[in-house]
Amino acid sequence: MKKSFKLSAATDLRLFSKLDRSDVHQYERSNGRKVAWLMSVLTVAGQKGGSGKSTLVRNLAIHFALDGYRVGIVDADLIQQHSTEFFADRGREGGREVWVARTDVPKLTIKVWDRSVAKIPEARIVLAPQADQDSIGEIIQALTDALDVVICDLQGSASVAMIHAIHYADLVLIPVQPSNDDLKSCHSTAKHVIHAGKSARRTIAYRVVFSRASTGFKPEVERVVEEALESAGLPRLKTPVFERTAFKRASFSRIAPIFDDPEGGAAKNISAVYAEIRSILAGVTHAIAEGG
Repeated sequence: MKKSFKLSAATDLRLFSKLDRSDVHQYERSNGRKVAWLMSVLTVAGQKGGSGKSTLVRNLAIHFALDGYRVGIVDADLIQQHSTEFFADRGREGGREVWVARTDVPKLTIKVWDRSVAKIPEARIVLAPQADQDSIGEIIQALTDALDVVICDLQGSASVAMIHAIHYADLVLIPVQPSNDDLKSCHSTAKHVIHAGKSARRTIAYRVVFSRASTGFKPEVERVVEEALESAGLPRLKTPVFERTAFKRASFSRIAPIFDDPEGGAAKNISAVYAEIRSILAGVTHAIAEGG
């Protein structure tokens, strides 16, 4: 007899990891919603600053959270902390730096994890700021055990923290702007992912994300970078992140495009990027579930 189960539209990935294939397919057919089976770790990496890593992290975190998943953000950019400062205010208490989570983000609860306390706070988005090379592995593992999706934002340089975050990843995203410097950084980061997979005796999926792409006529430099990526056989998202004023405005206002102008070009662009990443993650986690 077929097992019955009741799940809400916000059912999380961890519950699905305990169900068999028929249960998941039954839920997908009933709700018209594709789901990944297992918890997912996304690492957004690159060895050059300004490539759009934090823009990806912030917007993907919001989209996952709005879809009902509990999201952890590991901010390992010790210099900038752009992802943390988007969701929290920085202050000082007793001579030490503290972060206070925002309470004005529509539809979402946000908490900062005080790592002097073992328990992960209950919230739709949990922030783990100032993750260094010595702590990042334990932070990712703790968040993965408690939440559904963990997204790592890294400093724009090759580092031990980057290698650790890649090792934990189910999917690595490598943003690249249309420039030769970004292209070189992208090649190097992709090699790190491949080598990390070999040392871990598994394949770590990765995709290059073309960022700050032109919305109209495609300049020659963009065509050159795209041809170079194609020639090198580096897999990339079909959907680029376009150059949009809304993304720059969000860095000042701390209002994501999905809230600022849901029908605008930036919001639709990120929604398409998110949908493609969800599809890739579904394939990756299905393969893991099947022992691939």
